[in-house]
Order: sequence, then C-alpha cells, then structure tokens
Amino acid sequence: MDAKLDKEPGGVPRINHRTVVGRRRRAQTEAKILEAALKVFAEKGPDVPVIEDFIQAAGIARGTFYNYFKSTEELLQATSDWLTDDIVESIETEIGRIRDPVRRHATGLRLWMRKAEMDRAWCAFVARVWFRGGFATFAPLRDIRMGIKKGRFHCPSPEVGFDMSMGTVRQAMIRLAEEDSLRNYGDSVTIVILQGLGLEPAMIEEVMAGPLPTMRRPSRAVSN
Repeated sequence: MDAKLDKEPGGVPRINHRTVVGRRRRAQTEAKILEAALKVFAEKGPDVPVIEDFIQAAGIARGTFYNYFKSTEELLQATSDWLTDDIVESIETEIGRIRDPVRRHATGLRLWMRKAEMDRAWCAFVARVWFRGGFATFAPLRDIRMGIKKGRFHCPSPEVGFDMSMGTVRQAMIRLAEEDSLRNYGDSVTIVILQGLGLEPAMIEEVMAGPLPTMRRPSRAVSN
C-alpha cells in the first residue's frame, strides 16, 4: 500500500513522511530479525532453535519479535522465502530481458545451480528447509507455462513441469551439499530437467551452449 497522501492546495498529493519513515523502520527491523534468524538456523538447524535464540541474536525485545512473527515455524518460512526470493531477484536481473521463456527458464536454472555449487552452505540450508512460495515459485512456473503455450515444452501441465523441475533441483542440491567432488553438476541437472519438460534435443544443446551471465546483483550468503 502506498504511503498515506494528503492534498496540497490545487490537489497536488502530499506525502505523509511520518508514515514513510515508520514503514522504513519496520522493514529495517524485520530485515534485522531475518538476518539474525538465518545465522541461528544455519548454526542450529531448523528444528532446534527457540524464540529466545532469535531475540538474543537480533538484540531486540521479546515484544518486538512478536510484532513480526508468532512462532519459530512462521519465522523459518519467512527466512526461507527471504533467502530464496533474494536469489531469484538476482537471477531475474540477468534474465529479465530474455524474451524466449525456454531460454529464460534454462538460464535461470543454470544460475540457481551455479549458486548452489559456489555456496554450499546456502545450498544446504535452502535444500533442507525448502518451502514452496514467494517469487521462487512464481518465476519458474511462469516460464514453464509460457513454454507450454508456445509449444516448446511438452508436459501434461505447468504444475507437473514445475514439480518435476523443482523436485529434481532440490535433490540435486542435497547431493551437492553432501559431496564436494561434483563438478559441472548444475548444468547436467539442467539438461535432465529440460529433457523432462520435453524440449527438443537440438534446442537443449543450443541453450546450454550459450554463455552463462555473471550475476551483477550480489545474493545473500549463509554462514555456517
């Protein structure tokens, strides 16, 4: 929702700066809690921490915590979405200008898996908590739906294609988190997903031959 507006003489909107400042402070406090929660979850896992752990890590009062989150489960969900939506935003910065949904989906998968290969702590955390929701669900489902509509992907439905893609990605991330010796695993996984979506072999070869862009927008890391 936009900041509350008054009217200047002549009908020109006047921004209520107190409302803007209040919302900015709330967003900053929420980010502070999420950053602290990420460190706690990375250190202790998703099942062990209690609310006092997050209060201490964030340096906030108990009442402040409950103004934002009601339980550790709700905080874990928010932290997962915060982390995965962040990487998708970085990916979308690079692929947003790609008009072809097939090429866009393939490049997005490759960038996601490259992040998993380069940041194994992030990989392990995301694979372990793995919630559906947020932009990390919307973006790939959008491209699969458009690929089917254009007759490039061939699968029973966008939802089937999405579940196959994300299930494969998650299992691949679990393996990456456990095995240090894997090399170029992300591209191999991407090829299998494109095959599962029914993309023609020649097109798979073409999209995989293209250079992988470097993500200019830094994505969040997980410390363990």
